[in-house]
Amino acid sequence: MKSTYKVTNKIMDTYYIKNEHCHQGGFKMDCLQIKEGKSLVRVFQAAPQIGKVDIYIDGALVFSGLDFMEFTEYVELEEGEHTVGIYLSGTTENPVINQMLEVDEGQMYTVAVTGNIGDLSLLVIKDYSEKQPSSEYSTFRVIHLSPNAPAVDILVNGETFFEDIGFREGTSYVDVNPGTYNVKLVVSESKDVVFPLRVKLNPDRIYTIYAIGQLGSLGVIQSVDGNTYLCKEA
Repeated sequence: MKSTYKVTNKIMDTYYIKNEHCHQGGFKMDCLQIKEGKSLVRVFQAAPQIGKVDIYIDGALVFSGLDFMEFTEYVELEEGEHTVGIYLSGTTENPVINQMLEVDEGQMYTVAVTGNIGDLSLLVIKDYSEKQPSSEYSTFRVIHLSPNAPAVDILVNGETFFEDIGFREGTSYVDVNPGTYNVKLVVSESKDVVFPLRVKLNPDRIYTIYAIGQLGSLGVIQSVDGNTYLCKEA
């Protein structure tokens, strides 16, 4: 999948993770550094009914043409309150979401556009900056962003790892041995399988697995979180 959105505000420093939510393998990049008084924020378009969107922060157009299932780069934001406006792409009136974002210093966030029309909102997901990758294990979590899917349990190689994860809810990070795993999302009440998948979890990576789309056409995106690439102290 090729991202087609554009960064339109050149004042902000941006940090791009090379589509590792779609490609796994031996790609290297410079580490990300969170500057004093700032945090790093990216946006994820996870609302299936609205298509491409433009994203305004504090009244300035920052990203345009972000399509369903796409992420932006991480951008630096000053700590404090910011207004985030989400508009259908190419429009400048009647935002589908207009929401305040509270940014703490020294953090990383994924801000997800979530819900169906009539229940759209931003979900602020902390990509914990204190979590560091390890060559000894892989780290992952799961976040449920399917608007009309029921609460699910997460089974990994037949073992229940997480239970009763509802829409706009997520799990904590868990460390596992690197490798390929059979993961199933099952309805918590009925135990019916709604989405089976195989995921490859590499060492030195911190992943979020997002369940997205509508019930009956669910999808999963395996994203490498930015905390994978935070600069380590010498």
